Amino acid sequence: MSNIVSLDAKVPAHIANRIGKPSALAEKLVGGISNGETWPRISIKGGRFRIKEGDAETVLQSTTIDVVIVGSNPRLSKTYYAKAWDPNAEPTAPDCSSMDGVRPDTNVTEPQNDLCATCPHNAWGSKKGPQGQDLKACSDSKRIAVVSADDPSGPIYLMLVTPAALKDLNQYQKDLSHRGIAPELVRTRIGFDTNASFPKIKFGFGGWLNEEEIAAVDEILTNPVIPEMTGEKARAVPAQIEAPAKPKPQLVKAAPTPAPEEVEEEAPAPAAAPKRGFGAKAEVAAPAKPAAAPKAAKPKAAPVPEASGSLEDEIAAMLSEAPSDDADA
Repeated sequence: MSNIVSLDAKVPAHIANRIGKPSALAEKLVGGISNGETWPRISIKGGRFRIKEGDAETVLQSTTIDVVIVGSNPRLSKTYYAKAWDPNAEPTAPDCSSMDGVRPDTNVTEPQNDLCATCPHNAWGSKKGPQGQDLKACSDSKRIAVVSADDPSGPIYLMLVTPAALKDLNQYQKDLSHRGIAPELVRTRIGFDTNASFPKIKFGFGGWLNEEEIAAVDEILTNPVIPEMTGEKARAVPAQIEAPAKPKPQLVKAAPTPAPEEVEEEAPAPAAAPKRGFGAKAEVAAPAKPAAAPKAAKPKAAPVPEASGSLEDEIAAMLSEAPSDDADA
């Protein structure tokens, strides 16, 4: 990509004292996916960056995004579908999957093998590509957590690095590591490889973070949600699932009615917070819509172009579009 900034650019003074220091994130980023989650995420379906937050999906107009990588599963994850992906079929969970690439996840109903390393679907040649090349029926991918480089204290997004992009991610981290630069100190520019015949992303150096941005990222790095998002550890069970204690039967006095001011505090609907992260950028970049008719119109729902469905559907679509590299990353 021509707009990638050279890593040999002069190092700012506020980053110089952190060059060459160990980075746990750097080690995880090159280390060798769970499904059904509702994390905010970035997908590359249809050759466009798509921001999925809850039920809303926004297609970004730009073909490059600047992120800061704030988390990564240290291992490659694995996903196996027995049938070829059908865009018209209902989304389904993979037939087998492994978050850590060691053994099938506990929620897999029909594990294909005890260990991923000896699974026949994990062997090269267990699947053939369009040109007859040897591929793996069980695809490798990488789960990383990123924030917008323009809003590092904003939302944290899950991003799945598809099999074909693993080599490029590995090379990018090697370029950083060779210079002693931790990935959390820089803007990482992600764009589409224009030489590929399918949606494939590339990673490059996009510039240095300033002092305020680094301070915001340092805070995010300790967020306990990140290792759950990337699959480093099992998602914590929410404490609120415990049933609240029931009132004792001997109490005959009705509970006091909340004070009027308490009711008034809860009654008004809070003003909608302005979108942050990539969502805010997308709102600005979105093309203007025709003006509404003067008649009283129903409130407009947030635009959701080409909703992509569940994370399982996105994974299957990406894996079908992006063949694996001819060797491990």
